Amino acid sequence: MRSPTGRRVLAVALAVLAGLGVAALFRVAVGTQSYNFWGAVMVVPVVLAANIALIRHVARKHEEPWFAGLLAAGFGLKMLGAVARYFVAYVVYGGAADAQRYNFVAAIQYEQWRNGNVTFAIGGKQGTQWMEVITTALYTVIGPSPLAAFVIFSAFAFWGQYLLYRAFCIAVPDGNHKRYAVFVFVLPSLIFWPSSIGKEAWLMFFVGATALGAAKFFARQHGALALLLVGAAGTALLRPHLSVLLFASLFVAQLFRPTPARSTGILSKAFGVVVLGVSAVILTSQSASFLGIDDLSIQAVSDTVSSASEQASEGGTSAFDPTPISSPADIPGAIVTVLFRPFPWEARNAQMLVQSLEGLVLLVLAVRAWPQLRRLPSVLRRTPYVTFALTYTTAFVWAFSGFGNFGILARQRVLMIPFFLVLLALPSVEKMQEDVAERVRELARARR
Repeated sequence: MRSPTGRRVLAVALAVLAGLGVAALFRVAVGTQSYNFWGAVMVVPVVLAANIALIRHVARKHEEPWFAGLLAAGFGLKMLGAVARYFVAYVVYGGAADAQRYNFVAAIQYEQWRNGNVTFAIGGKQGTQWMEVITTALYTVIGPSPLAAFVIFSAFAFWGQYLLYRAFCIAVPDGNHKRYAVFVFVLPSLIFWPSSIGKEAWLMFFVGATALGAAKFFARQHGALALLLVGAAGTALLRPHLSVLLFASLFVAQLFRPTPARSTGILSKAFGVVVLGVSAVILTSQSASFLGIDDLSIQAVSDTVSSASEQASEGGTSAFDPTPISSPADIPGAIVTVLFRPFPWEARNAQMLVQSLEGLVLLVLAVRAWPQLRRLPSVLRRTPYVTFALTYTTAFVWAFSGFGNFGILARQRVLMIPFFLVLLALPSVEKMQEDVAERVRELARARR
């Protein structure tokens, strides 16, 4: 376990972080009468204190000496991500961001909600309208402070990233846990994009809940179905097609999961296939309604995705010519585009440059992980969570291969990147060989 000295260092580091944040907010608030800043001065310290207490509680449950410091650093970076996201949205773009729409609607409606007149209408753009409802509910509690809301949404997404890390530890016990933790807590795109009032922050938490539910489901641990239900509800509320990708991937992983020879194991697998299959069908129907299509054929879904891709590719300095998958020959280009682009020479602003450098790092890590990736078939046979992650990543690449806007693509793929990172944190070749040798010895002992 971590030493008392380590706990004290963690406590001091978090206290300094909280103190600096509150001092900076107070300094800004002194020169203004805006509730945006004064509200943040009142709300943010409470949010920081609650999260610091939760971080200390979680850190006590982990024996790895590096975990507490990395978790605290990840939270600190996440708070900086919220500030950076706010600066870009309201200073660089002058409020021309999705967050401002949610803020504007919530600032109008929250007083009615406080008076008990809770009304809202969900029509065409259901995901956007539900996001307005969520923001209004938050403002009913904290008041109309987008800065405070950015911090709260950012913290919410941070715990989704933690759930993804826990899922990896449970599902891939011999994986490189430290590498995956660094990926999930320090990757710039995961720090920046899901750190504002918006769908990505909300969805990051529920994607994490789904991942942890999947890990517990495959490990036959308690609480799996509850987590899967929470994840399905949270993702389907804003993007039911994302729920479809997740649960269809779960269905595939369960379908190809090794079946134990005993009858109870066979029945357990069959039950899981039926439950996940029914869930995928229900979510697919909801997604079809969300997307406004009646035909659930591959062609109809493909046409809808293509139409959305064309709309997402229009205008702006971030536009580029996409490589949608229409034949096997398009697959390599689509994989490179969705996972690694833009390249540095394609960057037209600071955000794209950071994104391009991250893409290069991921590309280098993928090349260096090739020895492990070559053994992926054997890993898939014994680790269904890796099958789940690979299937979801592949489906996501297909669905978003036609999006011709780097900004939109970077924001959307943060909900896929944690699953791709699973493939970059697989056990070393030596570890895989040791595991195979141990299994052979166990089988030999069992036959004696």
